[in-house]
Amino acid sequence: MTTRYPLYGGLLSFVGFAFMLLVSAMALRADPLGERLERQLPILMERHGVAGVNAVILREGREVWAGTFGMSDPEAGIAMTRVSVFRVESISKPVTAWGVMRLVEGGAVALDDVVWDHVTSWAPPPGTPDMTIRQLLSNSAGLGIGDFTARHPPGAAPALRQAMEGDFAVIGAPGAGFHYSNTGFNLLEVLIEDVSGQDFGDFMNEMVLAKLGAGQASFDWSAALAERMPVGHGLQAQRIAPHVYPAGASGGLLADIDAIARFVRAGMHAPHRAAEVGLPDALLALMHAAQVPVGGVYGVVTDGYGLGHFTETLSDGRKAVWHGGQGHGWMSHFHLVPESGDAIILLTNSQRAWPLFATVLREWSNALGVAPVGMARVAHLWALGLALTLGLALGAAAQALRLIIGWRRGRRRWQRPTLARNVLALGGAGLIAIVAWAARQEYLITDSVLPGLSQWLGLAIAAAGLMVLLSAFFAPHHA
Repeated sequence: MTTRYPLYGGLLSFVGFAFMLLVSAMALRADPLGERLERQLPILMERHGVAGVNAVILREGREVWAGTFGMSDPEAGIAMTRVSVFRVESISKPVTAWGVMRLVEGGAVALDDVVWDHVTSWAPPPGTPDMTIRQLLSNSAGLGIGDFTARHPPGAAPALRQAMEGDFAVIGAPGAGFHYSNTGFNLLEVLIEDVSGQDFGDFMNEMVLAKLGAGQASFDWSAALAERMPVGHGLQAQRIAPHVYPAGASGGLLADIDAIARFVRAGMHAPHRAAEVGLPDALLALMHAAQVPVGGVYGVVTDGYGLGHFTETLSDGRKAVWHGGQGHGWMSHFHLVPESGDAIILLTNSQRAWPLFATVLREWSNALGVAPVGMARVAHLWALGLALTLGLALGAAAQALRLIIGWRRGRRRWQRPTLARNVLALGGAGLIAIVAWAARQEYLITDSVLPGLSQWLGLAIAAAGLMVLLSAFFAPHHA
């Protein structure tokens, strides 16, 4: 009798544990939104040429669905895995903001301190105005975006302070408005090092990343992380060689989806983040509160910017925060409703994923019972881009046919230039010039909004411009 009961007790414990695992697995598979995404994501990936996707949905702070799709390396036939490590690009910014807030929490700096009072290892150009830590965190310090094309083979990047010498540019008055800036966050990297006396990557690992618990993340490139990284794919679906940036704060974080999910969960209101080692509620509230309204291109998809986070008000009045990341060969995104603990995280090894993200975010919004979040509008832009491309192409083809028929029948001849014809010709030439200029740019935002379509749109615009130019001087001739 003394040996049977422990045996039965152990057996019952094992069965109970197995039953709990089974119930959890069934709950993950039964999530209605997850079931829809299981069907839709492969279709969207095929449509937009996206190589691989990792996705997680959180509800009340708990993971209710996760999916891994596509390929880590299509050429080698290597499938994506949940432990794949991604370049999360500008999701590095909210993570860096947490590092700065750790300094604020410890009293080493205050948000409204002038940054030059703490940065001692690098001097800005003469005449640079005072700017505060809050303004840097909220992208309102008046700094330019910086050279986001500066990529280097691992181990060959210049030192951050050296890179800052040629990258630092003031384009507006500090505090006057929103200017999205990699340079501003790179300056915060210098601030963290000068105040803490530590290497940026070491400080971030100790004070932010290690406290999240699960997942793999680092601001430092390493062979161990590189082994788990998928192959990145560019706007033309081409393979992208491994690369690093001179700075980490604005876009250098390497992480798997579990690490990003833990970070997102740590930004939720209690009790949804009960298991996390996060920031005090007051500092989280500061980070998530809009510091500056956002206009221009960014204003199409968001309301404002907090401290390292885009902000928006949902249709039911709740507040959401989010950030995305885009780099050469990679895209990432998270959206979070701190109050309810709802969140979605998307990581891809493709730079063609914005329309896919937009469609998924629309589905996620529907599941929350709110109007589509701002980033979902990108899907409408892709549809409009397709309609515009087809309309211009058909219009150019129809006009070309009219010109050819007119020439063959002698109804169209070279006409003497007039002011009206010169203006029309100038318009056509202008369209062609715009397309020629765009073709010489390394990156345009339309390439990301309309992946696989922007080149066709450019050709359609050029064709329309050519038809306008020819029509200006080969007008109908009446005998």
